[in-house]
Amino acid sequence: MTLTALVMAGSAVGAPTGDKVTLRSQLGIIYAQNGQYEESKKEFVTLLEEPTGRAAALTNLGNLAVLDGKLDVALENYQQAAAIDTGDAGILLDYGLALKMAGRDDDATAAFAKALNKAGGEERAAYLLGVRTDSDTSKGKVTKLSNEEIKAMLAKARTRVPEATNASTSKDTTGRTQIVSRPGGSRAADMGVGPTSFYWKEK
Repeated sequence: MTLTALVMAGSAVGAPTGDKVTLRSQLGIIYAQNGQYEESKKEFVTLLEEPTGRAAALTNLGNLAVLDGKLDVALENYQQAAAIDTGDAGILLDYGLALKMAGRDDDATAAFAKALNKAGGEERAAYLLGVRTDSDTSKGKVTKLSNEEIKAMLAKARTRVPEATNASTSKDTTGRTQIVSRPGGSRAADMGVGPTSFYWKEK
């Protein structure tokens, strides 16, 4: 059974809304990772109709807008998504990357600082973007903004995060906000998608 058929079957049998959102998001992400941007966009646009899918749809449509060179559209999508889901650091990371590409370095650093605070540190933020850190043995992506540039942005943003949050970059996860959205599953860390590393929101 194809993933499309699985999504449709889940919808038909009355799968919980959260499950439908996740399945449709994952399908759109897979399409995007395979360069099938029109199919991907259709999935994310459909998600806009689900009240619990709007933040994921806007985030992922923002990613597609960046791939299409429409930074203004991407920035607007990310802002709307961040207003809907105020606890998701990944959205702010995408927003920061788009700001950096738009030449708004100070705004990008501010967005990354907020993202680091929400993520619980630099290592978690890098994970959300699928970027390899020194302590990570998984493969990073080949990107227009190199992993080194993204890590430099994260390091610069760290200086704007309160000291208590900097301490949370250790392996201890107690007290840390749980990140429920992941960047496109394990495939995201192995695949270069377009001009930069993205956080793809699944729910």
